[in-house]
Amino acid sequence: MILRCEAVRWVGDDPIPGLVEVAFTDAEGTRHVLIDKPPVFSGANGLGPGTAYPVAVGLDCEVLRVDEEAVVITTERPWGVETADGRTEFRVGADQLGDIVAPGKNRGVGRSRGSSAGPA
Repeated sequence: MILRCEAVRWVGDDPIPGLVEVAFTDAEGTRHVLIDKPPVFSGANGLGPGTAYPVAVGLDCEVLRVDEEAVVITTERPWGVETADGRTEFRVGADQLGDIVAPGKNRGVGRSRGSSAGPA
């Protein structure tokens, strides 16, 4: 499953290939920030210090469970991405999950990578 996010700024060139700051807002309205290498985020090809931010990107995640109001995901798998305080589990809206086609162009909610779990 892919969590839709926004790359909001270039953090720096070290370590190679650099670091990008990505943000998303959870189902409770809390904004979360993730910092990692651009290849970790789908749709992030070509991000760098000269990119005009924000840019739509996606992050592979795993659905842990679905309730009536939200989908609980983890960003621990497959890439081990976490917030600065070590958080990897989030409640997000079903509309935040799907596939990223290209930077700035999202398709509707869908299942990816053979996932059998997902929003109804």
